[in-house]
Amino acid sequence: MHRIINSGMKKRLELKQVPRTKKDAFAQLDAQFNEEEKGQIAKADSIELHFSLGMWIRNNWIYQQDEEDVKHLAEMFGEDSPFFQADDLSGRIIESYQRHLRAIKKK
Repeated sequence: MHRIINSGMKKRLELKQVPRTKKDAFAQLDAQFNEEEKGQIAKADSIELHFSLGMWIRNNWIYQQDEEDVKHLAEMFGEDSPFFQADDLSGRIIESYQRHLRAIKKK
């Protein structure tokens, strides 16, 4: 599973601006994956996605962006501490995205 998500991401994920809302974050991620990949992401243990989707989130939405944008992103995904770790934030985003995918599947 990790290999499939990784290979698809390398082909399609493009650098995006830091999302301003959760809806924008999910829309950016939804646009990158087909339905099979979304299903795999929804079922995966978030740790399995740390070095694939998590790395993309850290490299594009956290490390390379303006400090205020990243602070807003952290607050949006429930990271209250001003001393958050990038790994923790990407994990929160992944878990939130997984919940989003699962909610869509239930409809």
